[in-house]
Formats: sequence, structure tokens, C-alpha cells
Amino acid sequence: MHDIMLRMLTFVEEAGQLALSMRAAGLQVGHKGDGLGQALTEADLEISRLVRDRFGQHTIEEETADRLGWAEARTRLSRPGWTFVADPIDGTKPYAGGLPGWGTMIAACRSGWPEASVLSLPAWCDDRAGPVQHRSADEERGLILAAHDGVTYWAPTLGGRRTHDLQPLNRSSVRTSHVGWLAPAAQRYTLDYQQGFFPWSESGAIADAALVATGRLDATLSNHKLWDLAPILPVLGGVGHSLYHWPDLGPPPAQIIDMFDADFSGHDDLWLLCRDREQAAALAAAIMRA
Repeated sequence: MHDIMLRMLTFVEEAGQLALSMRAAGLQVGHKGDGLGQALTEADLEISRLVRDRFGQHTIEEETADRLGWAEARTRLSRPGWTFVADPIDGTKPYAGGLPGWGTMIAACRSGWPEASVLSLPAWCDDRAGPVQHRSADEERGLILAAHDGVTYWAPTLGGRRTHDLQPLNRSSVRTSHVGWLAPAAQRYTLDYQQGFFPWSESGAIADAALVATGRLDATLSNHKLWDLAPILPVLGGVGHSLYHWPDLGPPPAQIIDMFDADFSGHDDLWLLCRDREQAAALAAAIMRA
């Protein structure tokens, strides 16, 4: 496992430096498909190529998944060896807009489920004591989250590279009453504020995961894509969160790919990532279909 973690850490640091330098040089923003005005930059494509170069044929990543197809993805994920699921840049809109809620994430999966992962948010440090600041690429401060063997770790970054060794991340004991509420869920569901849960969104799954892992959100929801969920599961699992299906609180299937349709989308289902079943039951009761 040490070798797998080292490979993923090396990759996300390289990806972070690349994304920061390309953003500093200026971006051409395009769009792919319809849903939610999905943004696309050359950095997404460049890091997509980097994923495939570093991890080879046993890779499933956002920008080429449609060509791969669901059936082949399921075959790759079912194998006993490692298959990597990656999102080159999660949160392309905040990335292109100069906001902090974006990053690169990758999961190492085998026998159908993610066992380890690394998330890098290279520009995560946003000083809100004053107007927004746009730093040079090598001055951007960020965060890396990693998980393996059921333990979550963190390290600060500067210019996309770790400035300290990974250290264990302890589960927060403080409840904030706020939950992740990304646009895919908000399109289809409403939250009854009278139940004491309040939404917070920084626009991307990776930002949600960072907010939950560091104790700023109590829980989050998932009904988006395979590569949005797979990397965050080991990280949030390491701080005590589990998946619960809405509204029945059922467990996930044996293989993560079976949570997604032929387009790798989970939009027709909703999953809660909560500290325990009691919290999941309370949150489920506060959610209604729009």
C-alpha cells in the first residue's frame, strides 16, 4: 500500500503544480455537454493525460470515461488488482473563476470498492479577513487529504507541494449543523430547515469532502458521478463517516459502480455520508423531493 500511496501523492502534487501554473498563465474556458453548464479547460485535459500516463490502462477518469463505457469500467473495477478512479479537476468553475474550492482527486480501488485515495486542493487557503487575494502559483497555500488502511491523513501545501509530512486527521467532536448541498442534489431535493440542518456548498465534491473531513460540515450528500464519489469515500470513512441510502438508510451495493447508471451518473439516487445511522435518519427526515 505504501507504493500505491506514494504514486498517488506524487501524481496529485504534479497535477496541483500544473493546474496552478496554467491558471496563472490564463485559461480558455469551454463547456462539455449540458448538465449544470459543465466547464472545461485545457488544464482538465492536460491532467487527464497525466492520469493515464502515470497509471496506465487500469484507469477510469472523467474526461475519457464515456469512450471507455460502463461495462468496461465495471470489469476494471471488479479485478483483484488496483484500478484507479480520478477526477483531473473537480470544481472547474471555481478553478477558472479564481476561487479555492477545486482540486484533483484519485482513488485506488480493487474488488469493486475504493480502498485508498488522495485529494489535493492546491489553493484551499482563502483568507476571508479581507478582499479576495489572487496569489502567484508558487505562493498558493493548500491542503492534501489522504486515506489508507482506514486512517485519514492531512498535510499543508505550498504551490501544490506538501510542506510537511502527512499526519493523522482526528475526527471532529463538534457539530456544526451544516451539511454539504451541491447543485445536483439541490436540483432534485429540498431541505426542511425546521429540522435543524443548513446547507453549505463550495461548488465541488472535493471541497465538500475537505469541509467534512476538517470538521466544518457534519455530513454531505452524493448523487453525482463515479469519480466524484470514489476518491472521497476512503477519506471520509477514515474520520468515521459511512454511506446511507435515502430515504431507507440502506447500505451501498458490493461494487461502487452499481451506484451509477450507464453515464456514470448517480442523479436518480441520493446517498448520505453521515457520522452514524442516528444522524443519517435525522438528515433523511429533513430531505424531500423537489
